[in-house]
Amino acid sequence: MFYKPATLLPGKTVEDLFRIRYKDPSKVPVSIKITGNRILITAYIRFSEDMLKPYHNRDMEPEEDAETCAAHITRGIKEHWGKDYVIPGIDGRVCVTVDIKTDIPAGQRYVLIRKAKFSNTCYVSSPCIRWGWGIFTTLCPESAMLNWSPTAPGRINMNPWFSEKYYEAAAAHEFGHVLGIGDAYGAHYRFFYEAPGTENYMMNNDRSVAPQELLMVLKAHETGRMQYFPYKIVPSLIWSNLKKGAKKKFRRKKHSAKKG
Repeated sequence: MFYKPATLLPGKTVEDLFRIRYKDPSKVPVSIKITGNRILITAYIRFSEDMLKPYHNRDMEPEEDAETCAAHITRGIKEHWGKDYVIPGIDGRVCVTVDIKTDIPAGQRYVLIRKAKFSNTCYVSSPCIRWGWGIFTTLCPESAMLNWSPTAPGRINMNPWFSEKYYEAAAAHEFGHVLGIGDAYGAHYRFFYEAPGTENYMMNNDRSVAPQELLMVLKAHETGRMQYFPYKIVPSLIWSNLKKGAKKKFRRKKHSAKKG
């Protein structure tokens, strides 16, 4: 299901435009409540033991007073998503607050955040039982490993980033997937196509959450279907990126042979 800009009517509030209801809130790890132009995002999150250790990137040892990975992730999510938005067609500013709860009541579903085990990147994935079949309902290759729904938003897998700042931004980006929106950058599963006009978006270059991204999140929770940025299949673009990848792989093999 591809994202289409919402019809925004002058004089309306966010609550007038979106009706978000959950049959059983205890089964929704990340929920949204709208009151006028105020949006509350409540996220029940459980951090793995790795995330409770002091943060340090790949090239440095942790400092004595270093904050934990969980603290940086929490800050990144709250500061990037929790802010005021100006949305054309809506009266006044839209205020978003993010409440992250780690004290999880019995029976409440939660999002697990853990250290990535099978990749050097940060990513969100569904349990393997949900892999693959999401493509048949969304017709989008992005849903192969992340088959999103409000009750099953996926798990966040984090890897040490280059700095605390980028680590926090990466956490906010991955949280966007948990909220129900796809990538905007030219990933291989998007056929290397970057969504036009998204250079400064959170779901592209981890910059800043744009009003359009917030609208996509609201639409995802209203419909129960993940929202994706549009992409195109451009053969020349695919071919050029495949050639770049092959050249990089050849150089790595050549370098390894010389070292050996």
